[in-house]
Amino acid sequence: MKTRIALFLLIILITLPLSGCLKKRFSLPYKMDLEIWGTFDDSSTFQAAISQYKKLNPQIRNITFRKLSSNFDDYEKQLLESLASGSAPDIIYIKNTGLTKHQNKIVPLPVSDQFLRIFRDSFVDVAYQDFVSQNQIYAMPLYCDTLALYYNKKIFNQAGITNPPRTWDELREQTKILTKIDDYGNINQSAIALGRAKDPGAINRAGDIFMLMAMQRGADLDKGLNEPTSFDSNPGNSALQFFTDFSRGSSDVYTWNSKMDYSIDSFRFGKTAMMINYSYLKDRLQSLDPGLQFDIAPVPQFNQTSQVNFPNYWGLAVVKDKKIPSLDIDPSANYTNEDRIREAWSFVNYLTLKPTHQSLLDPAREYLNITNKPAARKDLIEEQKNEEFRGIFARQAITAKSWRQPDESAIDKILNDMIEAVNYGYATVQDSLDTADTRINVLRGVE
Repeated sequence: MKTRIALFLLIILITLPLSGCLKKRFSLPYKMDLEIWGTFDDSSTFQAAISQYKKLNPQIRNITFRKLSSNFDDYEKQLLESLASGSAPDIIYIKNTGLTKHQNKIVPLPVSDQFLRIFRDSFVDVAYQDFVSQNQIYAMPLYCDTLALYYNKKIFNQAGITNPPRTWDELREQTKILTKIDDYGNINQSAIALGRAKDPGAINRAGDIFMLMAMQRGADLDKGLNEPTSFDSNPGNSALQFFTDFSRGSSDVYTWNSKMDYSIDSFRFGKTAMMINYSYLKDRLQSLDPGLQFDIAPVPQFNQTSQVNFPNYWGLAVVKDKKIPSLDIDPSANYTNEDRIREAWSFVNYLTLKPTHQSLLDPAREYLNITNKPAARKDLIEEQKNEEFRGIFARQAITAKSWRQPDESAIDKILNDMIEAVNYGYATVQDSLDTADTRINVLRGVE
């Protein structure tokens, strides 16, 4: 009951224009346009939600969605250029790893301190970890993706393997069965795309997979790659050793090398039995090769009783500063930047939170149904968790863990360099790890 009352009061405070009775007494003399910039999604995805919101809040004249580049680095570049030039939108997509990088450019929810419990109750724990800083909420998620195991059912059937591996130990044993190497040392069939990072033989999401393994072994990556834990005295070293074993010729799980195709291509061409990736790849694989017989399973764990999963998702954040149209240009733009922030956050809340009335469209549910993405909101996870496809990712989101990356692209390059240094024998596992740790600390500003 207390939570419901708090939610009601919060909506009054943030979405003042949405209340019919309050709107009559405290009507503000303006009409406002809101603009959202995002990636991947199309404007049609939000069409129904926008239409309903404009009816609920008539002071919002138009809401437009602009899809920028689907390439992460290109999106970031366009975003930073717009923020620097003063041509930024009101609301932006921000990566779950992006708060450290963008915190000075976005503004937290105006009443964050009153909203923390509602945020915790509404979304998976990792969203709080990623988007809340010093009790201030900087973004709200629409979904939460995680790494999972893709496997070729035809290859598994031919090998007499009935189930995908649940643990990394099981995966190692299946790797020995599934790998086929001819008399000349050529890998004719790889068990899994693991062990390398860059071309040749590049593995998509190699850095993410390494971080998953390190955190499963207890690593707190906010503290570094070498910090000991109760589970492992050097989880970073153990994870890097384990990962690169799959591309080391002398290893009993040798299954990948520089002659392999790009990991996604090798999997879809039927040359690789397993790979680790996110949910969005499913539709791409089915589009590229409709005849490919594959399935998806939870990502393997080192410890089934203490599961850790690795997330990848975007949230909606409100830009701190934006030029307000002059009254000469738009006579109805009689509002302040503070008004704009309040209205923008009102719309973000509307898109992500559970509706207060059953008769209203649930924008988050609508979004997930259109995009086929796994939920970040707990009540929607309950709806999805028994589904054949999204259920895997929805359940994994509950145990997802993250860390505050200072710069995702830079971190990815550092980790890929670390993996390749081991592969080419430039450095030992520990020396490669130490170099990566030092480079990450430089990004953090820690000596």
